[in-house]
Amino acid sequence: MVEPKMNKLGILTLSLFTVIPGLFAVETPTMGWSSWNAYRVNISEDIIKKAADMVVELGLDKVGYVYINTDDGFFGGRDEKGNLKTHPKRFPNGLKGLVDHIHGLGLKAGIYSDGGENTCGSIWGGDTPGRGAGLYGHDTADCQLHFKDIGFDFIKVDYCGGTALELDERDRYSEIAAAIRATGREVRFNICRWAFPGVWGADIAESWRTTGDIRANWPSVRDIIAENLYLSPYARLGHYNDMDMLQVGRYVGEVKNPICKEDTGLTYVEEVTHFGMWCMLSSPLLIGCDVRALPLSTKELVTNPFLLAMNQNDLGVQGYVARREGEAYVLTKDADTRFGTARFVALYNAGDEVRDFKVSFADLDLEGPVQTFDLVERADVGVFERFLTASVPAHGTRFYRLDAARRVDRR
Repeated sequence: MVEPKMNKLGILTLSLFTVIPGLFAVETPTMGWSSWNAYRVNISEDIIKKAADMVVELGLDKVGYVYINTDDGFFGGRDEKGNLKTHPKRFPNGLKGLVDHIHGLGLKAGIYSDGGENTCGSIWGGDTPGRGAGLYGHDTADCQLHFKDIGFDFIKVDYCGGTALELDERDRYSEIAAAIRATGREVRFNICRWAFPGVWGADIAESWRTTGDIRANWPSVRDIIAENLYLSPYARLGHYNDMDMLQVGRYVGEVKNPICKEDTGLTYVEEVTHFGMWCMLSSPLLIGCDVRALPLSTKELVTNPFLLAMNQNDLGVQGYVARREGEAYVLTKDADTRFGTARFVALYNAGDEVRDFKVSFADLDLEGPVQTFDLVERADVGVFERFLTASVPAHGTRFYRLDAARRVDRR
């Protein structure tokens, strides 16, 4: 195999998946695990701690999955003075010990809230302790509690309660961002309002949701990809379109989720597309399944250093559509340097039939000879002069790194 010219992430994680502490710049998309997809509001201190332990046991932290995020379900209302309380049965010891445990593993801890008075779980899931537990009216106190007193490093702020109060989204999220900054802590801020917010999102947050909640089925993954294919102009280093948490590790016939009947699962081909396109489009990567039951095939996929290099490289650019024919898409983005001779490419088949691709290197602003490396197979494909051809199964995607002799500068 010819060694591709990978960035420092790919080189260091190629064989042992070992990361030197401090390697990841704070500007790359967030990687970690979040509780919502697997548990909804039915979480506990024990569940979160065991998830954190398993992330370390599996070595996921060594490739960058370092954020352990507690989503909706930890709330226990507020006391008579308005101070936030934790759920007496799920988190009887509060949150400080949990965060200390996560930090003791060398990981980072994330938390959840809403821009309004009530959380999404309390409004749509009947979790009444979340009523009145949102940030609205408590920005300063809650941010002080979460980030200064307890030590959380990340927050996802939903907007079910904000929508109910008909609050202006830009103003409300700007107020929350100001309260976070006032704590003096470096905290990653995720806006979760289920649609692209506009250019203001990048001014106040590291990431922002662009769609409704993801489901563990192909139509959901396909539709989320479709909504993000043309949002590359709005992403930049340190600020990313968030395509929602990963539904990896949840295969057809194996998903058991009585709450969400439509979670029928993904095939392995669809899972590769799901994870690979999240990498190509520079989305945060938050594993959402029960990490204690992570299939080996999924672990190998989400720790693939070549795919992760598309997501965690120093350029911070999102892939864009270079060519489209019906439901066949060719996406690309630079690999090592802007306007350089190395590019990542995805041949994405959104259709329900096998598709044969013939991609001209000219459409990718490259000239031959071009060395071609398959990121999923982790193998050289060959050296080509003018075209790259591949047969791609329904719902499938081929991911490549191309190292060309020359770059055609069309600026």
